Amino acid sequence: MSRRVLILVENEPYPHDRRVRQEALTLTETGSDVTVVSPTSERAPETETTIEGVRVLRFPSPPLAGGAVGYLREYLLAGLGMRRIVRRLTKERPFDVVIACNPPDFLIHLARPLARRGAALIFDFHDPAPELFEVMFERRGLIHRVLLVLERLAQRSADVVMTVNEPCADLVRGRGGVPAENVFVLSTCPDPRRFFLVEPRPELRRGHEILVVWIGAMSRKENLPLLLDAAAELGRQGRSEIGFAIIGRGDIAEDLQAEIDERALDNTVFMPGEADDEMLRQWLSTADICVSIDEHSQMSDLSLMIKVLEYMAMGRAIIQFPLTEMQRVCGQTTLYARNGDAGDLADQIGALADDPERRARLGEAARKRLQDGGLTWPDQVPTLFAAIDRAIALKRKPRAEQPSPQPEHGQA
Repeated sequence: MSRRVLILVENEPYPHDRRVRQEALTLTETGSDVTVVSPTSERAPETETTIEGVRVLRFPSPPLAGGAVGYLREYLLAGLGMRRIVRRLTKERPFDVVIACNPPDFLIHLARPLARRGAALIFDFHDPAPELFEVMFERRGLIHRVLLVLERLAQRSADVVMTVNEPCADLVRGRGGVPAENVFVLSTCPDPRRFFLVEPRPELRRGHEILVVWIGAMSRKENLPLLLDAAAELGRQGRSEIGFAIIGRGDIAEDLQAEIDERALDNTVFMPGEADDEMLRQWLSTADICVSIDEHSQMSDLSLMIKVLEYMAMGRAIIQFPLTEMQRVCGQTTLYARNGDAGDLADQIGALADDPERRARLGEAARKRLQDGGLTWPDQVPTLFAAIDRAIALKRKPRAEQPSPQPEHGQA
């Protein structure tokens, strides 16, 4: 059924947020009229364009800055830019549904003018902001309490909440107090149409016999210096046949490259930059080992790491730290290094480098577990449509007939 859908996203320019792109393309391919509002960037400078049938409106990207004050300034400037575009959109034909993605949580409130014109509101809960704040700044305090309030308001303001996995759904139903029938788990999963093996490219190894790959957004929470520690340890062991590719972009890329140069790791660790889908297929088809180095924290134990699912989709041997949700998803199809232990990570990489048969067995077991577990994007599509149908049905139902928010745990 054709619907008019608006998606609001602040943290990445469209189409570089994989989850948002998959949602937008799925809806477009099934006949909906989709508009995405997102920031500009150097790689996405146009303020208005159309990409694969998706209308994209972009506001000027606010300057990135570290610290809590820097993030607050970024979100406020982004909010003003998005508000101007939303005001413009209120003069057009009404939307059937608005999907507001966090972070930040307040985006759902920018959609209020559209809701007054009949749009159903869906809060797409990517990351729990209180846990993210605690991990990034290693404290709680007043800001943490404010983030809890903003999260709860966002979830209760929506007709429906979509989120990425069951642990996050538990947060929505629990501290958010959202009725279970209005919470939908829509996992961010690889699309087989985009992630499939291609012919390896030996030149990507840069002369190394074994290629270790990490892909993702380079930020401080990713703890990429730990991967440099592992590379340095293997270098001390004389394992010059092992090379590392760190693929992606982010606000610490320059600092990381400087550290690589300072530690004389430039012949071992290379940063080829961001890769589009075609290059990702080539890198992952060439890789012998893939790694994820997210360490244990309240945030990461809740998280479903999309990079690991992408490694699994490509049948790669994987090493990661033993995070609660990722152990549940991966089982024994990946290896687990001791949490935060660069030496053990190096030992695991070295052992897998010496055992091609084990790499093949692990890779095939991971690929099969992903497929059998319903963790590909086509498996998720029915949930996306169910969430939209539910939101529209609730919007049309008289307020008195709608279920009341559940009390938080511990409340009467």
